[in-house]
Amino acid sequence: MSTSLLWESKKLGFSDRQIARAKDKSPEEIREIRKKAGVLPSVKQIDTLAAEWPAVTNYLYLTYGGHHHDIKINPEDKGVIVLGAGPYRIGSSVEFDWGTVNMVWGLQENGEKNVSVVNCNPETVSTDYDICSRLYFEELTLERILDIAEFENPKGIVTCVGGQTANNLTLGLAKNGVNIIGTSANDVDRAENRSKFSAELDKLHIQQPRWQAFANIVEAKSFAQDVGFPVIVRPSYVLSGAAMKVVWSQDELKKYVKEATDVSPDHPVVISKFMLNSLEVDVDGVCNGTDVIIGAIVEHIESAGVHSGDAMMCIPPWRLNNKTIETITEYSTKIAKTFNVKGPFNLQFLIHDDHVYVIELNIRASRSMPFVSKLVKTNLIALAAKAVLGKPLPKLPENKWQKISNFGIKVPQFSFMALEGADIRLGVEMQSTGEVACFGTSFYDALAKGLTSAGYTLPSTGTALVTVGGSVNKEKLLQPIARLKSLGFKIVATEHTAEFFEEKIGGIEVVHKISEPQRKPNIADLLYERKIDFIINIPSTSTLEKYVGMLEDEYQIRRKSLELGIPVLTTIELADSFVKTLEWLKDNKTTRDPIEPYDKLE
Repeated sequence: MSTSLLWESKKLGFSDRQIARAKDKSPEEIREIRKKAGVLPSVKQIDTLAAEWPAVTNYLYLTYGGHHHDIKINPEDKGVIVLGAGPYRIGSSVEFDWGTVNMVWGLQENGEKNVSVVNCNPETVSTDYDICSRLYFEELTLERILDIAEFENPKGIVTCVGGQTANNLTLGLAKNGVNIIGTSANDVDRAENRSKFSAELDKLHIQQPRWQAFANIVEAKSFAQDVGFPVIVRPSYVLSGAAMKVVWSQDELKKYVKEATDVSPDHPVVISKFMLNSLEVDVDGVCNGTDVIIGAIVEHIESAGVHSGDAMMCIPPWRLNNKTIETITEYSTKIAKTFNVKGPFNLQFLIHDDHVYVIELNIRASRSMPFVSKLVKTNLIALAAKAVLGKPLPKLPENKWQKISNFGIKVPQFSFMALEGADIRLGVEMQSTGEVACFGTSFYDALAKGLTSAGYTLPSTGTALVTVGGSVNKEKLLQPIARLKSLGFKIVATEHTAEFFEEKIGGIEVVHKISEPQRKPNIADLLYERKIDFIINIPSTSTLEKYVGMLEDEYQIRRKSLELGIPVLTTIELADSFVKTLEWLKDNKTTRDPIEPYDKLE
């Protein structure tokens, strides 16, 4: 129950007991109660001219403090409402604002002149009043959207460009008689509901990592024991991997199942087998129910286990073979048609031992769609506007994304410095607060620009601190460290890491842990004296016990480096790519070409 509604209820004489009982009711039930009690919101116009002249801007809000509407809508002039993504936060940022605005423009270009937007973020273009016919600066809750729909009486509502916030309202709006423009609520639910989604994939003979939904911890423990640790625990219907964790033991499983239940109490907890040493791939596309356009296949540079919002991403894929690309394309087409997608969609795949597994389908615009659209010069949301209206899609060159001459790299940005005590180590729960996308004539041209734009320093000489957990990780980093030495960098490492690389390539200097300040040379001293240019810190995850044993000391390294502005590379793939980028920069300069405009569509 909103604060304004709570206050209005008290003024009308409802008892605290009645209000407490109302808090346990659904948004629809609360709405009916207040409507019967005469608690009705009014649509008011924000005075953008401070009463100096009559305001004419359609910048609107709802209030229980009014007795009449400031504007009138012609009942014959039915339009379309587009839902935005709400405030910027982890999991929802400017990419969804791009989707919202481009959907408004796309609908207008396809004959819908009366398009309204609901959003509540003053930092967005979608909350510029001149973008749409009417702008409601309001919360994205089922109760409030139903109020606006009752006032507007629209043709329907678009929920597929406002991220998971808008997407989650689809089913509730449909149940209350609101027409969903685009993919039907039933098909959205089939994709979001893990059991229904899995059943459809089984019919298509498409593999998924082993998974099961649970209502109690006893069954969850039994499943985890059967498939073997690690497993990944996730709640349903959430964005940014909230409460999603990779779990390595029964004790951790119990803790995280409870956390996932708290985050999404109305849905069962899903536990999946976590496949180590796998590649992760995203596909962004558009479908109108019959025709499917694949915007691009986007490969994550890090191995699976880093949330897609935190992973560096590359177009075109740099490690996938042609057979895998063909399989991903085939699966994407089949899945989009099976779920009757009418609008944008995003599919996530796992590649393990050359087998393609499907992770999930999001029947909505993704954070990577503007990145894909600008690189392949095809505005996917402009196409999605046609699709949601049931119009034919233009004929594009087959596999257009594979024929582009440029490379695109997306690099995440974080706000760890603003969060006291935050750890920069990445995982399956999203932490990034932004991203940059850079294009180049080669992989390393684009990556060099992306890393620099995201705040990484790319030194030509200096000292690298290396601390690596686990023998497997050390073996994987052997070539990157050898390459660093050949580039003239001094390598310092903690004791066990130094022993390994000294034996293999030599010339490694031992430094001691922050937790051992009496032993010199010490990492803390080197950091404060600015004698380290960047750090490769790869924690071991072979067992939970090993990881916990070195957690505190490695955390101290990462945190102090963050505070001092020293780059820290926490994945093997990032470390390897970073070193190769330094090598590329020895003999090359980054390009400075303008971004090309979108291709004109027929």
